Formats: sequence, structure tokens, C-alpha cells
Amino acid sequence: MRLSQASDFALRILMATAQSDGPQTVDKLSEQLGLAKSHVMKIVAHLARGGYLETTRGRGGGIRLAKSPDGIRLGEVVKLIEPDLGVVACLQPQPAICAFLPRCALKGAMARAAEAFLDSLNSDTLASILAGTQVASLLEEAD
Repeated sequence: MRLSQASDFALRILMATAQSDGPQTVDKLSEQLGLAKSHVMKIVAHLARGGYLETTRGRGGGIRLAKSPDGIRLGEVVKLIEPDLGVVACLQPQPAICAFLPRCALKGAMARAAEAFLDSLNSDTLASILAGTQVASLLEEAD
């Protein structure tokens, strides 16, 4: 199974935000993680809509975790960012053309595999991965 870069970026944004003593900004996150500002803005907005980050504009504002790191399960974040985890055509939202449909055991096997993947990620929280992770070092944007 292959996830988009957005999932990777979302998890790293949550990690960097959790490691910060104060509120983060899009500029700080972009610089710290070496990500394009446009990517960071889009993912921060998505994570805020999903209830993982809170954002406040103006003086004293910034980006903060909306939940405790113990309450953020990695699989839930990935599911938010990757609404289409259909690893085969028949699991994707759009209609699939397949000689084996409507009755194919592969569809069920692949659905179980995708679910097992998320279950495995959900065994970790943001707090559990931060415990074994160094503090992020400054990177240059690699857009």
C-alpha cells in the first residue's frame, strides 16, 4: 500500500507541533520540516478541520495541537488525509470495471488488508512515536 506525501507531511506537522514549546506558524513549520509553505498551509487546514490542530490568527496566535498527543492515533490521521484507501479498483469510490465483479473474494481480502494497515497504525499514538524521536532539526525547503 502506498500513501500520498500528504499523509507523511501531516504526521510530521503533528510531530513538530507537539515538540514545540509554543504555538507554531506555517512559516516555522515549512522551514523546520523543509516543506513548501503551500503544502503546509493546506495540510494544517485539513488537520484543523479534522480536529487535530487549532489555529488562531493574530498576535499570540498560531498553530497548536487540539488534542493531547496520547489522544492522536496515527491510523485515524492517515484515514483523514487518505479518504480513499482503495488498494484495488473495486475498493475505490468510482465504479470499477472488472471481469470478476460483483462477486470477487479479492475485494474482501484487500479491504481486510487496508483495515489491518490502519489498525496497525492505530496501535501507535503521536505520544508513543514522539517518545522515540529526536527533536526536529532545521531543514531547507525541498520543494
